[in-house]
Amino acid sequence: MSDHYLGIILPKSTYEAMPELQGGTRSMFMIWEKSARELGIIPCYFRFFDLKPGVATVKAYVYEQETFVVKEVPAPKVIYTRVLDYLPAYRSHIKSLMKEGRVVYNVPNYDVEKHKVHEVLIKHDNLRDHLPETELFTINNLNKMAARYKQFILKKSYGEFGIGAMKVERVKKGWRLFYKTKEGDLKQVDFKKTLPAVLVNRLRTHTYMIQEMIPLADFKGHPFDLRVAVQKNRNGNWQVSGVMCKVANGGDFLTNGAQGGTTYTFEAVAPHSHPGISYEALLQSIEQLGLQTARVLDHHFPKLADLGFDIGITKAGKPYFIECNFISDYVSGLFEDGELLHDKWEAVFRTPIEYGRYLMDRI
Repeated sequence: MSDHYLGIILPKSTYEAMPELQGGTRSMFMIWEKSARELGIIPCYFRFFDLKPGVATVKAYVYEQETFVVKEVPAPKVIYTRVLDYLPAYRSHIKSLMKEGRVVYNVPNYDVEKHKVHEVLIKHDNLRDHLPETELFTINNLNKMAARYKQFILKKSYGEFGIGAMKVERVKKGWRLFYKTKEGDLKQVDFKKTLPAVLVNRLRTHTYMIQEMIPLADFKGHPFDLRVAVQKNRNGNWQVSGVMCKVANGGDFLTNGAQGGTTYTFEAVAPHSHPGISYEALLQSIEQLGLQTARVLDHHFPKLADLGFDIGITKAGKPYFIECNFISDYVSGLFEDGELLHDKWEAVFRTPIEYGRYLMDRI
């Protein structure tokens, strides 16, 4: 019977919200459920350490009679993990599960800080011209980037949702730092040679990198970038499952939904942002960059399956790889009041389940 169960490892916060899931999160689970049932499999949801090596069963949530209930089910042979963690205990636990023959996909990769990813990609000729210049933060590198660019981005080398990102821009009397407070307010401070206190404090607690700021195309005056879902499909191949356009709010420099950005289909935005270039040509260049990048990363970081790329595009239509999300999270941008904004984006949630079926068929 374990052949029928697809394990899904959830982040602690999501697991603790069960069984009373709300809004877009519940809708995402319902897409998983629908896709799985059509494929003849049953998802079971648990936390990272609930499944123990050598134990034949696991206590997990299973969807029955329109609600999630905790049951003891056969330990699944194929597991889709939605957790990214850098602790050695996680690495050891994953290896133990794999040693006894369990197939875990979208495995947390423990060397995925953003600068490392940049170093991997820049070695490939077909990608190099689509990468913004990127350096780890040091005073020497800051001076070097300041000499080359009028504006650039400072971001955590480990970070999500744009949290902690800052923009530096040249002004008449020196430089201006734009940053967001914990409350989400956009602030700015001017400086010349002495770094602002807010920047110094953040550098003390996190590793930052400096990245050339791509001159993004805009939609009705607001800059945007693209979240491109590149996932392994029912045939075990990489595919682009969705392209979502994230438009910055007001005068903000961040496009993330978690930072107030708004999500549209690229099909709706492209005629306004690139009136002289066909949508099909733009989409082809974006998808090509996404697929090439996924294949390179798949070679360096095994067991990948569900990637979310942030890709910027210039007014001339040239795409740039900005960063990779190894555990993709689309809930904040693709749902409104618990409803999927566009039906075509259902594939983003359905495809990883289909890949699970592909793996189950090969055990």
